Amino acid sequence: MVNTSLDETLEKIRIGFLFDHPFLSVLALSLPFVLRDNAHEAFETDGSRLYFDASKAARYAKEELKYLYAHILLHVLLKHAYRIGERDGTLWNRSCDIVINLLLQSFERVGAMPEDEVALERFEQMSVEEVYHALYRESSEAQGKPDEQNPTQSKRDLIEQQGVDEAAQESLDALIVQAMGAARKQGNLSAAFLERITETTRPKLDLFTLLHAYLSESFFHKSVDFSKPNRRFIHQGLYLPGWRHDRDRLELFIALDRSMSISPATFMRFLGVIEGVLGMGGEFEICIVPFDTTVDEASVVRYGALAPRPKELSFEKGDGGTDFGALSRYIEPHLGVESVVLVLSDGLFKIERSLGVRTLFLISETKQIPRMRSYGDVVYFDL
Repeated sequence: MVNTSLDETLEKIRIGFLFDHPFLSVLALSLPFVLRDNAHEAFETDGSRLYFDASKAARYAKEELKYLYAHILLHVLLKHAYRIGERDGTLWNRSCDIVINLLLQSFERVGAMPEDEVALERFEQMSVEEVYHALYRESSEAQGKPDEQNPTQSKRDLIEQQGVDEAAQESLDALIVQAMGAARKQGNLSAAFLERITETTRPKLDLFTLLHAYLSESFFHKSVDFSKPNRRFIHQGLYLPGWRHDRDRLELFIALDRSMSISPATFMRFLGVIEGVLGMGGEFEICIVPFDTTVDEASVVRYGALAPRPKELSFEKGDGGTDFGALSRYIEPHLGVESVVLVLSDGLFKIERSLGVRTLFLISETKQIPRMRSYGDVVYFDL
């Protein structure tokens, strides 16, 4: 049972949210608030409920409780409990905490950050997935030791979801949309923060569905042809031209960045993307080009449209830098007017000009995406 003083403090915090941060107020007043003995923290959440431990809260000052309340609400708003997937729970929780604490630095009247919270500036503007990837890489390289800002690295306020409750998620999505409406009306929130909360309700498109649609569209030449008219309006006496394509097969070049900046885990995911593309069907002639500072010509592989697909890809990661110019010099003599290039990379390279054909960059680091848009289509590869 919450004592009267603490109960009044929580009520005042909610009232403060109503005036200072209406979108937080929407969540605070709508989410179930359960009093119990939490396993780890004063505030915990499973993504749809808030759990509060009065005994653990007693060690925090009022302004720190206000901050922690806002913090846990942002976990819900950004759907962190639902986005963990197969990742390590403790490392994911820490990554989420870093992103939230960096976001809260731009907020006013949101309380005081407790000493056991951490906000590392080197992760500014990174997504949670990118922070997790960086921390995981440091941990695997024996560099992920406790830092001075968070000696334990073990704060756990996220309760991992067991299974998917679709009804609960639909209810949460509706609540988030309502909170986003309040956030936009507030008018003084950063564009970066609004983009983060927009991502939580933006429909997720399966990567291979997106790639298949992109390649299928590339297969058709954007010109009209009356030899195969569009029959949709013939019943109205309208004879419109249909689309035509000039190739029986699409020539697809897959540029695989194998440089040192690509972690082994990301490289394996890139190989999984290639395997997925190879399994899409017989419409594509595929050439896979591994590169770093040079193109590894001995490892370049071509697959005819009707050739059997390999059981296993055997490309190896390199340990050098990245020279996109080397890729351009190798690949351009082989490109035709109808060729399509898919670049799998983190985007950490210099690029001076486009390849001159339709190019899709599948980039694993969001901060590189704006720079790449001048040279082709860009998709964020969600780690």
